[in-house]
Amino acid sequence: MLFKNAFHLLVDNFSLNYKYLLYKIIVSAVAVGLAAALIVPNVAFLFNSAELDSLIDLVKQFLRALVSGDVEFLNGFPSRFKDCIQALGDLIVSRTGSVVFVCVATVVVILIYRFLSGMGNFVFGGLIDDKMSSYAKTSFASSYIKNLGRAALWQVIYVPVTFVYDVAVLAICYVFFLVLLNVISFTLLATGAALMLSVALFLVAQAVKLTVFNSMVPAMVSEKAKLSEAFKTGFAHCKKHFGSLFSTYLVTSLIILCMCVGGSLCSFGAALLLVIPMSFMMLICIQFVSYYTFAGKKYFLTEDKIVQPKENNNGEDFYDKFDL
Repeated sequence: MLFKNAFHLLVDNFSLNYKYLLYKIIVSAVAVGLAAALIVPNVAFLFNSAELDSLIDLVKQFLRALVSGDVEFLNGFPSRFKDCIQALGDLIVSRTGSVVFVCVATVVVILIYRFLSGMGNFVFGGLIDDKMSSYAKTSFASSYIKNLGRAALWQVIYVPVTFVYDVAVLAICYVFFLVLLNVISFTLLATGAALMLSVALFLVAQAVKLTVFNSMVPAMVSEKAKLSEAFKTGFAHCKKHFGSLFSTYLVTSLIILCMCVGGSLCSFGAALLLVIPMSFMMLICIQFVSYYTFAGKKYFLTEDKIVQPKENNNGEDFYDKFDL
């Protein structure tokens, strides 16, 4: 039910996808500008190195061998991959000063990008909330100004926490991938199993993150709740409805991954211009649909369809308890 209603809400507000795409392009341009100024000049040695070229060529050969079923190449892939990583590591160690600066600058750029992106997610959540509560069409600018303070406060906490979480998850998936390559004796099977289980672990971790932080933003947007109250509400909803939320986010994450990979391959990347904003908007819709459902609140799904909680679905008029 959560997924179905969220998808209906996404379709009814489809025009927001184009606004979200424009916002993402602006934020990405800011991040690319910062990266060009801070990072690129200090990693030129890495891009021009033979070690990196060898690693990239090896990855390309690996993908071709995986598709064609070249068992001979796949059998020797783990050792060749380790050699390339070792050579690249030796190069990086020889330029420690530049690498440290690049790492710090990269973290700063990523945090700024995620902060600005998160601000947008909060604001678009406000637009969705206006549609659900009164089917009002609010402009992006007015919603941005109205939610600026709370959005910034939320991002100051959410961005660092989720950044550390995502880095840890990626590190665990990478280690998991290498361990499976060494544990399973048959290399072709090891490669396939390692990729499959690593991706599955990553999707599970993302679903857990989305589940835990599901109701905080809707509480701050819809109820104007303080940060402490939003956390209290969010953890209460997570504890009570973890199963339904986790399964919804896990399936949604898998669908998003398939759409991104399939769309990029079939359209040479053009489909990502629509798939990426739709993916983020779908996750926002799930947040607000689940919050309204768990809080027992009525909401507009479309202009002529109102969803009422089961316990309140007794035929009363929607506007009986509507606050203007």
